[in-house]
Amino acid sequence: RWHAKMQSRASEMALSLELLTEGTEGELFNREGEAWPEADVTVVDLGHLSREGYESQMALAVISLAGRVNYIGERDQYHNRAGLFVIDEGHVVTTNPLVAPYFAKISKMWRKLGWWLWLGTQNLKDYPNESEKMLNMAEWWVCLTMPPDEIEQIARFRSLTEEQKQMLASAKKGQKVNGIPCYTEGVVMGSTLNALFRSVPPSLYLALGMTEKDEKAQRYELMQAHGCTELEAAFMVARELDRRRGTGAMNGEA
Repeated sequence: RWHAKMQSRASEMALSLELLTEGTEGELFNREGEAWPEADVTVVDLGHLSREGYESQMALAVISLAGRVNYIGERDQYHNRAGLFVIDEGHVVTTNPLVAPYFAKISKMWRKLGWWLWLGTQNLKDYPNESEKMLNMAEWWVCLTMPPDEIEQIARFRSLTEEQKQMLASAKKGQKVNGIPCYTEGVVMGSTLNALFRSVPPSLYLALGMTEKDEKAQRYELMQAHGCTELEAAFMVARELDRRRGTGAMNGEA
């Protein structure tokens, strides 16, 4: 027979299920869906679930996606093609107590399946100490220019030699020419390679990544003046950047 504690526990479980089966969450999780299409690249925007108070919904979504990836990895493990599971703003996932232990285990298994977990973040301070087990398994670290305190944050999860610390500290951004940075330096660290590199992003990449208010206003002015889409306006900005950087002629542009 049910006693008071069992009834209370069942009530809590029912309320927890209700959170994911009604309202907006119900539309997302509690309905029939379509099979994940076979595509070379799939982009999933989980920005809505990254807000505070949505940790359980984020955990369910990310673990479900990872489970599908694991199925594909097991199915194609004998094919000569690797796969990537890339998470931007990775701290949103790794700080989730429901997700971090899961990825620590599944990322280790993915090595045998030819799948690789890539995490991108702008601030390692957001990574809790519980992420150490997962980050200790990282074979490669790609670090763009950073302040000294960020170097110490890396040292929380990876042993750094003095030479590596000096290399990380030496990375810098190039001086701006016509308001455009020439390059950004970084360091790549692996078991067999430690090297300083220089990234020179194409003008189109810079234009598509412009999110400051004045940059958005510039695109809007071009959209109004030329009656074009935001993407077409970004191409116009890129051509102007090419001209100011002196690379337009190289691309065959006037």
